[in-house]
Amino acid sequence: MIFNTKDQKNRLGINSRPIISLLVGLSFFTLILIIAFAEIGKGGQRANKLKHKNPATIESESENSPQHSKGDQNVLGVILDINKDEKIIKIYDITKDEEISLLYTGASSILDKYDQVVSIGKFKVGQIVEADYLSQTMKVIRLQPSHQAWEYVGVNNITIDFEKELIKLGQTNYTYKNPIIVDEDRFIRLEDLAEQDVLTLFGVEETIWSFIVTKGHGWVKLKDYEAFLGGTITVGYEAIQEVSKDMEIIVREGNYNLTIENDEYSGTKNITVERNKETVVSVGDLGPDPTKFGDTTFDIIPFGADLYIDGELTPYASPIKLSHGVHNIEVSLGGYLTYRGELLVDYSSKKIQIVLPEALSRETVSVVESEQEDSQDGVNIEYNDWDSQADSSEDNDIEMDNEREGVDDDPIVDSEHLIYIQNPSGASVYLNGEYKGVSPGSFKKVIGSHVLTFIKKGYKTKSYTIDVADDGLDTYISLPDLILE
Repeated sequence: MIFNTKDQKNRLGINSRPIISLLVGLSFFTLILIIAFAEIGKGGQRANKLKHKNPATIESESENSPQHSKGDQNVLGVILDINKDEKIIKIYDITKDEEISLLYTGASSILDKYDQVVSIGKFKVGQIVEADYLSQTMKVIRLQPSHQAWEYVGVNNITIDFEKELIKLGQTNYTYKNPIIVDEDRFIRLEDLAEQDVLTLFGVEETIWSFIVTKGHGWVKLKDYEAFLGGTITVGYEAIQEVSKDMEIIVREGNYNLTIENDEYSGTKNITVERNKETVVSVGDLGPDPTKFGDTTFDIIPFGADLYIDGELTPYASPIKLSHGVHNIEVSLGGYLTYRGELLVDYSSKKIQIVLPEALSRETVSVVESEQEDSQDGVNIEYNDWDSQADSSEDNDIEMDNEREGVDDDPIVDSEHLIYIQNPSGASVYLNGEYKGVSPGSFKKVIGSHVLTFIKKGYKTKSYTIDVADDGLDTYISLPDLILE
C-alpha cells in the first residue's frame, strides 16, 4: 500500500521539531568544548617553551620589552673612551658635570644620526652623543649622535679669549667650560692648540664642549744658519719670518718647501713636518759656501769648572763643534781664578787645555792650544770595537752608588752612531758600572746622562758624569790623564 509521508507521520504520531533543536544545541556545545581544549593545549606548549628558555634570553627579551625600550635614564655628553674589549663606553655628562661608564651589549641599539644601525667603531672620542640606559645595570639601550649637538669640520680660524672664556668662530662668539680636546690618542689643554691646527668642533647651542685635532702642528728648528742671520725664511704657506738665532717655527704637519734667503743668495729644501715633533733642518749648504766647523776638545783643570761659549753654558765632556770664526770663552769655578778670552776657530780639530789656579795663589791661568792628533777625519788612533767584543769581555761590572744619581735608567740607543773614548788611554772603561773595554775604544751611542769610570792599575780611579746629546753625530770623549796613586 502506498501513502505519503505526511500521512505516515501522522499515523506514527512523531513530532520532529524538538529533535532538531536538540541536535543543534549538542553541536554548538561540542564546538565550544573543542575550542576550549585547543586553547588549553596552546597554553601548555607556551609554558613548556618558557621552561626550556635560557634565563639570559628571557632577560634580554625583558630588556627589549616596550617598558624598557628607552631605558629609565638618559645622558647627553662627550665620549671620553671606548673600550671595545670590555664593551664599556665612558661619557662626560655635560648636564651633570660628571663622568659615567656604560656597558653596551649585542642588544643595544647603536645608531647613526639618520637612525641607521652602525657599529661602535663609527663613534670617536670627543663626539657628543645621547644614550638611554638602565640605571640598575648601567646597560645601554640606545646610543646615537646627539640631535641637539652641532659639528663644525675643518676649522682653522678660531680666536680664543682666555679671560672671558670665549671662542670666536667667524662672526659668532661661543662660550666654553673645560672643553675636552683630543689630539690623536691623548688629551691636551686649550693652551696647547696652535693657529696652524685644523679642528673639528662639537657644541650644544652657544657652548663648545669638545675639539678633535684633525691636523696638528710640529716645529722646525734651523742649524748651520749663521750665513742667513737677518735674512728671511718661508715654510710652505707660513708667513715670511726673519731668520734669528735659535729660532723655532710652528708649522702645520705635512710636506713643504723651505726657502731661506738674504740679499746675496737663497736656497730651497723639501721637508716633512710631523705632528708634535721637532724637525731640525741644516741650511749650511744653501749659501755660497757651506759653513765650516772645527771640533774643539777642552781639557779644563780642575774638572767640573763651568765653560761658557758666547755666553752659553756648554758641557765639554766630549769635543764641541764650533763654526769657524771668533768665539768668546769664559771658564769659572768657585775658589779659582776666572779665565776670559777669545778663541779663533780656523781648524778641523784642536785641543785646548785651560788650568785655573786657586784664587789665593799667585799663579796665572794657563792656556795651551795643540793640534788634536785625532779627529773625526783622523786615522792616528786605532779604536777597539767594544760592541763586537761584548760577548768575550770579562764579567767584572762594578757597583755604582751615589754616582748613579741622575743617570738615565732607560736610555735611547742611536745604533747609527758611536761614542769614541779617546783618553785616558790604557784604562778599563765602565759606562754606568758596565764594563765596556780598554781605552781607546768605541761603542754604540747611548743618548742621555751617564757615569764614565776609568780604572787603571797604579792610578787613582776617576769617574765623570757626561751628557750625550741626540744630535745625529758621533761623540768623541777625551778626558784628562789619570793621576798616579
